[in-house]
Amino acid sequence: MRSHEMLLATLAGASLLAMPGVPATASAQELMSISTDPPDCAVGLREVLRLGELEDTGTIGVRPEITRTRDGEFVVASPENRGELLVYDAEGRFRRTLGAAGDGPGEYRLPGRIRLGPDGSLLILDIRNRRITRVSAGGEVLQTVEIRTLQVLDFVALDGDARFFVSGFGVGDGGLSVVTEVVDGEGTTLARLGSVSAEPWTANFFRGPVGLDGGGRLWSARPGGYAFEAWEADGDREPVLRLTGEAGWFDPGPPQPGAPITAPTPSVVMSLRFAQGLLWIATWVADENWQENADLNPAELRLNRVLDTVLEVVDPASGELVARSRHEEALRITGDEGLVFGVREDDVVPRAVLYAPSLEGPDCRSPDRPGM
Repeated sequence: MRSHEMLLATLAGASLLAMPGVPATASAQELMSISTDPPDCAVGLREVLRLGELEDTGTIGVRPEITRTRDGEFVVASPENRGELLVYDAEGRFRRTLGAAGDGPGEYRLPGRIRLGPDGSLLILDIRNRRITRVSAGGEVLQTVEIRTLQVLDFVALDGDARFFVSGFGVGDGGLSVVTEVVDGEGTTLARLGSVSAEPWTANFFRGPVGLDGGGRLWSARPGGYAFEAWEADGDREPVLRLTGEAGWFDPGPPQPGAPITAPTPSVVMSLRFAQGLLWIATWVADENWQENADLNPAELRLNRVLDTVLEVVDPASGELVARSRHEEALRITGDEGLVFGVREDDVVPRAVLYAPSLEGPDCRSPDRPGM
């Protein structure tokens, strides 16, 4: 059985179409185009530190999730560590593990996105167990939110930890769909904000990045194109704004045979973040020379050989493209407030390289001000 068929079977019986009180998506109230010509302004990256040594317990892995805590520690989730999260100090030295493999409280099968709670706690998404666990900095379990309607891929916390804005795959619109919902602390769906029918191949590419802006609006990338939707957290169940772009570098797919690694199309919006009123977007695109590496063993440590990252900064109030740069590395945004990271194979040891991004160039709005 193919992966998307297994997902449909798992979620059958919890169909979003049959859920009372959950309205379908309506058209955006305001459409806005992202300008195509950037000013002379780019996203510069200053390396901060690297995580991962051969003698460390566990491994950084090939596609980790990373968050910096309020105390300056770094928490890393990688599938290779079988449910254990790795904790590094502010200098990048390994200190301890957090959690364990399993299905019980404080245990994880496939830990993914990590966010910070307003009280400094950690919010850890377990993709396989389909739940969000809130733990203290020391690892004490404070809250467990079971989410059964979706295969959640990303989330943000609302009202402290009382509600969550979640995005992922579910059953809707007659089949596999990309869905955004608001759920309460018990995992009960309060509102379905978006549902976009997905082709089976989309499951290999869409990562459901979501964000929360300074005005309390909820944002999500729309699959199948370079577009972003915003909702009021307590408003009508339809988007209040849709940003769309006609970027020449963005390939909407479908993928070529052998994807996602040996033929890395379509383009994938991997993560987004709001800072200083601006929307920061990280998108994976095919490296211009990816075909030279297409016959390699598709180990994900070689992502940098076939993927680049386009970083764009957009003013959501006007659609103005503030900055754009392309980096020859598969970059992601961390789950905290300030860093971008990639993974490199250094002496056969995977290391996470963390960068502080900033706006650089004569036409930048404030070139000396940190970007995130």
